[in-house]
Amino acid sequence: MSNKLIFGFENFLSNGDPLPNCYDYEFKGNKICNSGNVFLGMFQQISYHFLKKSTRDWDSLTVNTISINDTETKYFFHIDVNSFAYSLGYNKWPDTFEEVSIFDSIPKKVLNDAKQNKCNIVVNYGYEGLSEVHRDSILHLPLLNRLHDLLKKHEISQKNFIYLDSNVHLVNIRLHTDINIGMYEYCAQDWYRFTKIRPKMMYHGNKTSLSNMKKWEETQKNQRSKYYLSFNRLPKEHRVKLITSLDKNNLLDKGYVSFANNISDWDWRDMVTEDEKKSIERRLPLKIDKDDLSDSKYSYEEFEIKYYLDSYFQIVCGNNFSDLKDQLIFSEKIWKPITNLQPFIYLDDVGAIRKLNDYGFKTFHPYIDESYDDIYDVEKRFLHIEKEILRLCSMSKEEIHDWYWEMKSILSHNYFHFYNKFMRTEKQKLFLFLDETL
Repeated sequence: MSNKLIFGFENFLSNGDPLPNCYDYEFKGNKICNSGNVFLGMFQQISYHFLKKSTRDWDSLTVNTISINDTETKYFFHIDVNSFAYSLGYNKWPDTFEEVSIFDSIPKKVLNDAKQNKCNIVVNYGYEGLSEVHRDSILHLPLLNRLHDLLKKHEISQKNFIYLDSNVHLVNIRLHTDINIGMYEYCAQDWYRFTKIRPKMMYHGNKTSLSNMKKWEETQKNQRSKYYLSFNRLPKEHRVKLITSLDKNNLLDKGYVSFANNISDWDWRDMVTEDEKKSIERRLPLKIDKDDLSDSKYSYEEFEIKYYLDSYFQIVCGNNFSDLKDQLIFSEKIWKPITNLQPFIYLDDVGAIRKLNDYGFKTFHPYIDESYDDIYDVEKRFLHIEKEILRLCSMSKEEIHDWYWEMKSILSHNYFHFYNKFMRTEKQKLFLFLDETL
């Protein structure tokens, strides 16, 4: 394995920080590479001192960042994109291509270096991991063919191109290509980085962290106020279904629940009956710590751990809740209960619980009936989850308090496993994957 990978950039700030590659590329007026060099965050060794002491965003990197004009060694030219389809000039609907692509913004030197096997071009769509049906992944055959055509046009070997996203199933699906296709746990690594540099949050690493662990242990002495915690900012269909169920079963008061406060772009009212709409509207606003969720586009925000310490389990609504067999992505939403010592019921794609077990995490059977994880039919899966939520919320406070603390060793294992073995393993896997493409 190489000592340090080399990442090439076209432009730098005066303090030495690299600027995102291909930042000027647009598709139909949309900036596609405005993600802010997020991939570099996967290669930082940072501590809780970072925000106070660092004068740069990209201090303490375990890779070298240099000008594309200054390297004589093979390097990576990485491009962070917020849509793989748009990066290749693809209109997902109605399935047409424009005569533009990210290749128009890649410097000629980089294209020439890739042609001569001096550079690997990396397109990183790490914070997504979509099924073929969404038409925004290399799994979608028209996009793969388009990429092949662009590489052929520029006389670049498929082996000198890398595609990355966070779909767990990606590496198990055979595609007719020599393109290097990799999967990595972007959200886990970014959540690790985020919590590590914010000592007030619950994480393992310094005195503040140990203080938070003591706060957690002290909560064993007294019953908590709420049965559950559930964040539901964007009103996607499965989240609306959950809120409707909690309302119907008179369980909203038993939890800390947020839902769609001031979110005008997603109209949840079209997803429910008139009676359900009126009933939910009587309960609004549903909020935890914020009155307005419209300015909270991303979930990487500093958060009061008191809500975790004052509820017993979390109902986690992931980004998806489907019957798709080629899609599974872990967003930051699942790492929050794991790093805040909570058991969870997980509304996401099929097999999510099983994959967490593969990663070395312990889940909560028989304390929670997790057989829903194997049910492809989304209606049956939701009914199974609903039944389990009802069961837990029907316990007395004494019963659920004892139920929670019986899982103490599981919660502690998951917490330390995330910050120690799991994150080290995932970082090493990503580094090794890139190194092997050289």
